[in-house]
Amino acid sequence: MAQAHHASSVLLLLLVAFSFAGSAFAADAAVLGRKAGIGAVAEEGPELKAAPGKYAVIFDAGSTGTRVHVFRFDKKMELIDIGDGDDIEVFAKVEPGLSAYAGRPQEAAKSIVPLLEKAKSTVPRWLMKKTPVKLGVALNYLLGNLGGDYSKTVGVIDLGGGSVQMAYAISADAAAAAPGVPQGDDPYVTKEYLKGRDYNVYVHSYNGEQYDAIAPPQGAAYDKCREDVTRALKISAPCQAKNCTFNGAWNGGGGPGQADLYVTSSFYYMASDVGLIDSEATSGKTTPAAFRAAAEKICPMGFVEAKAAYPKVRSADAPYICMDLIYQYSLLVDGFGLEPTKEITVAQKVKHGEYFI
Repeated sequence: MAQAHHASSVLLLLLVAFSFAGSAFAADAAVLGRKAGIGAVAEEGPELKAAPGKYAVIFDAGSTGTRVHVFRFDKKMELIDIGDGDDIEVFAKVEPGLSAYAGRPQEAAKSIVPLLEKAKSTVPRWLMKKTPVKLGVALNYLLGNLGGDYSKTVGVIDLGGGSVQMAYAISADAAAAAPGVPQGDDPYVTKEYLKGRDYNVYVHSYNGEQYDAIAPPQGAAYDKCREDVTRALKISAPCQAKNCTFNGAWNGGGGPGQADLYVTSSFYYMASDVGLIDSEATSGKTTPAAFRAAAEKICPMGFVEAKAAYPKVRSADAPYICMDLIYQYSLLVDGFGLEPTKEITVAQKVKHGEYFI
């Protein structure tokens, strides 16, 4: 978990420089897409014309890359066109992720300067001091869930290349009872004021670096893989709180904010590649049990057989389909305590009005 906290801390420090970032590294940018839902491109798009309105800058520090989304709102806090076309967001991405710069904070800072420059070129100068800069993607805003009780929001579990994060809203009483964390670690709960309401948001990140060391190739026995994964997740670590997840960390206590869960990134790609959802859809419903059933079917296969049976899986990932499915099932059930039959939404994009973001 140390790398995950390191990345978050570096990014938080860099965000302070939003209004002051220079342009020295802009030419080095291996960026920047502009259309909603489109990833990085080889060169920077045209400069956007500044437009009136309210803006928000959202950073997402993942394992494989750092991303920025810039949104524009009208007086009713509804998303509106942000550029000179029909774009509803400005999006940019740089690779690798901040965790790749552990122990090299200056290089980490340099890596996201292009993202800061992109945000600066989008937000009018006179609005910069009033523009919020946040960590995390505002899924509940896009789904239209904000402004009401926390129980009407959805929770999110995001699995990147080497870390997993859960975030969901909890009650004020649960937030008040949250255990403390070791000095230097991020708190379990942050308070956000969104659309006229206070929300207490539980967030926990777990660095899955141990997973890299225990991933046997395709064809390994299911039971052996499952045993190795649960041991690597440190499910049985000493727990100082009433309810714990990985490595003795508090799990937030559950509650209505965790009732409706969206699982994203690697969960989506795996579910799509092995047929748990329609591979053409941007989201779909499934269960943790479906991940396990797919693993039990795939694990006995050899590499060639597995690749032939699941051609949508990338060649580089094909040797590890069995382990990846077991890992994802174990994260959901053993780590986050979900019932195997609980319905979850795996998502790559969500629809906001007429746009998919």
